Amino acid sequence: MDLGTSYRRCARITRRRARNFYFAFRSLPQAERHAVYALYAFCREADDAADSDAPVAAKRGALSALRRRLAQAAEGAPESAADAALADTIRRFAVDAADLEDVIDGVEMDLDPPRLETFADLRHYCYHVAAAVGLATLPVLAAGASLSDEMRDAAVALGLGMQLVNVLRDIEEDLARGRVYLPNDLLLAHRVPRDAFAKRQDSPALRAALRELGARARTYLDHGRRLPDLLPKGRRACPRLLSEIYGRILDRIERDGYVPFRARVGLPTAEKLWLLASAAWRDE
Repeated sequence: MDLGTSYRRCARITRRRARNFYFAFRSLPQAERHAVYALYAFCREADDAADSDAPVAAKRGALSALRRRLAQAAEGAPESAADAALADTIRRFAVDAADLEDVIDGVEMDLDPPRLETFADLRHYCYHVAAAVGLATLPVLAAGASLSDEMRDAAVALGLGMQLVNVLRDIEEDLARGRVYLPNDLLLAHRVPRDAFAKRQDSPALRAALRELGARARTYLDHGRRLPDLLPKGRRACPRLLSEIYGRILDRIERDGYVPFRARVGLPTAEKLWLLASAAWRDE
């Protein structure tokens, strides 16, 4: 598998597995777009390893192998031809492999689903599975510009906001996997028994708890909306589009009254295309 084939493989994975991200990445120049596809494909593989039906020991083995492959790619000696695009992206854009290590740490938390006692616990989880992805992508979006603390803070906030929206949107899917991402202190504050949530018992109290989490998600998304203006022209549409897509998903969840146990909320393709065109126009 040559480098071009490796990059095309990553693009196919992104198009097939992450429609929201694929739309956002389409706004980038070709080299940056392919690099982000390579980073996404790696993170997707880590997530799939943790979510597979294999025994936990086998999952840990798969993630350990992924760590080894990441180290090899970071050294410029990819272990497999499929990792050629990842190695090239790390080298060309000076991606910090430690951020991708954090992603692996995050998905590994799901092997023994943690009991999240506080919002700080949830934030820690969200940082690893989402914000770290944004930090890995940031050097690509910055296109060689120096990364400021303000850029990193905004990228982290955007990732946290997006993942909190995912928590609200994917309650039913997560429960099917035996996972509860609502922190215990949030449920207790609204007098929602944890077992009632696990049993899918809807209530005004539960919706109030979800509303509070939605408010936190919106605060992070609003903070993350600063990121586009900190980036060079031609790279701003991608984070702007992601913040718009996830902001609108949150709007729909809010408008529907934070219904907890339902099919995931999404945006129609036509709306995403309109947002893509709008974001690209504002990037001129």
